[in-house]
Amino acid sequence: MGTIIQYLPYAIVALVGGTALITFYLSYIVYEHVTYLLPYISDTGTFPPESCIFGQSLNIASILIFFAMYLKYLQVQEIFHKHHIEDKYNVNRIACFFGYVAGSGMNLVANFQETSIFVFHWVAAIMTFGGATVYMDLQSYLYIKISPVIGQRKTTMVRIIIAVIGVVSFIVCVTCAFIAYGQYEGEHVTKWKAEDGGYRAHQISTHAEWLCATCTMVFISLLRKEFKGIVVRPLTIIFDEHKHADNSVNNL
Repeated sequence: MGTIIQYLPYAIVALVGGTALITFYLSYIVYEHVTYLLPYISDTGTFPPESCIFGQSLNIASILIFFAMYLKYLQVQEIFHKHHIEDKYNVNRIACFFGYVAGSGMNLVANFQETSIFVFHWVAAIMTFGGATVYMDLQSYLYIKISPVIGQRKTTMVRIIIAVIGVVSFIVCVTCAFIAYGQYEGEHVTKWKAEDGGYRAHQISTHAEWLCATCTMVFISLLRKEFKGIVVRPLTIIFDEHKHADNSVNNL
């Protein structure tokens, strides 16, 4: 199963990236559900039929992210155990937790559209990108600690740069979003026009969101080399026929 596992990061990137591109094409070019230059990623999956693709794909992606975060957690724990770096166990656990926060946020964003439950959608979006940026930061810190053991010093520097860009873009995205919505006086947020107010701040926010998402996907793709060395054994099930027979008799 190790051969398949190494492609898990690429599968996540391909699924999320492909979904964003398809829904952008459908919502912007085909159906004109969004009209401004660069919408929020979730805006492209607000209305059907693109919302169906958006929701289903991100639901699957969130499950894959949960699995990938857990595998990464186990791998780092194993490295720490072998090389006696016990003092960083908690950091690894916290990193895994924020990875789960990001995956949960993605699942919620996929199912609660901005035009349906606005506040809940935005909380979920902050969970997704906020969780992802914290995860990247903590993982970069862990890589600094384990790079002398596993190598990859150059890759670790790349990860640090990506994590920093991710944090900055997330802060810009949220800050400008609050400014933009505070000035907004239009009727349809997916068709935000310059005369609606807050347009410039809105465009800065949407560009920052796409940049943050890109940083996250690149960061995940870099896990491929490490996942190549992971072997996942199939689950073993032991079926006790005697207990099953006893229960069957008792139910008669």
